[in-house]
Amino acid sequence: MTEKKASREIYVFSKYLDEVYRRYGLAGNQEIFTMRFRSYLKRLIEKLKDATFDDLQKYRNANCASNCLPGHSIRCALLAMAIAKELSLKETEITEIGLGALLHDIGKLFIPREILDKPCKLSETEFEVIKNHSEIGFQVLKNQKWLPLPCIKIVHNHHERLDGSGYPNQLSGNQIHRYERIVGVADVFDAMTSKRNYREALSYEFAFQEIIKESPQLLDRQIVFVLAWIPAIPN
Repeated sequence: MTEKKASREIYVFSKYLDEVYRRYGLAGNQEIFTMRFRSYLKRLIEKLKDATFDDLQKYRNANCASNCLPGHSIRCALLAMAIAKELSLKETEITEIGLGALLHDIGKLFIPREILDKPCKLSETEFEVIKNHSEIGFQVLKNQKWLPLPCIKIVHNHHERLDGSGYPNQLSGNQIHRYERIVGVADVFDAMTSKRNYREALSYEFAFQEIIKESPQLLDRQIVFVLAWIPAIPN
């Protein structure tokens, strides 16, 4: 894997997401995923299964604009699958986690770009708009019969927190499926270690220490500590 190939992957994924946005507007949540896109997702997951954790940095350095939804989604999938492998999950489970992670932020396609791309911290009102992306993503995907239900639930619940303070449904404890907990940790870690419009990226070590502080109240402590077992994450 080279940064050039990572950039290409992000570009292709971006084009497919643009197609989903257009088709959803026209078809009203019917056939918004073409057979080509479904095939592409399968190939991408197989590629990420074989990727090393070092490839995460290449997807991070790849050229993409703004907060880079496609890049973040690919990195989340790679990290979530790496965690799942360390937890010795089955191949089918790793695939479902990867697919859910790739699509976890698809609802952000329908959030106004002026909010997503705002060059400073969001107001409380704007943050409430952003929080709608989990529910929007669920509504977009819920009728996609080809997509396994656990993947759709990842999209819906990746921002739920163990103490019930998350969204959109304030689930808590065992109400949050293991898949959703894994993608939730991957999402937080990548968000913290990625450059944002309003701040620089945090180091892996600093992000890891901050995430530890958030468990077990918010994040699954067992899953968080798996990060320490993955090469390139400091313990």
